[in-house]
Amino acid sequence: VGDDRPMVADATLEQMVFNVLDNARDASPHWVGIEASSDAEVLRIVVSDRGPGFAPTVLKQIGTPYQSTKGRPGGGMGLFLSMNVARTLGGTVAARNLQGGGAEVTITLPLAAIALPDTLPNDHGH
Repeated sequence: VGDDRPMVADATLEQMVFNVLDNARDASPHWVGIEASSDAEVLRIVVSDRGPGFAPTVLKQIGTPYQSTKGRPGGGMGLFLSMNVARTLGGTVAARNLQGGGAEVTITLPLAAIALPDTLPNDHGH
């Protein structure tokens, strides 16, 4: 990420990112990658893993409650909640399988929804 921009410290935002990281760790306990970047409009967080990837049926229903590959009670809510938080903020969560194996989840959030008001690009402190 280029210049540091103060962001809203919000437990819901933290939980959204944690849910995606937790899923990646479950799929790939020995390696999880995370990259963050921003431009004038959005913050992008990309979480990748070296696990088996998403089954095609799971990818079709990604973000649907109770759709889980973990097989435990209450499973399938993490990504669903993350997608709803992103949507509420005007952002997105997208998932895809990587060509060499593993999966990637990209969270895209508009800076206007998460940056502190006086830190947005092109804001000259007025």
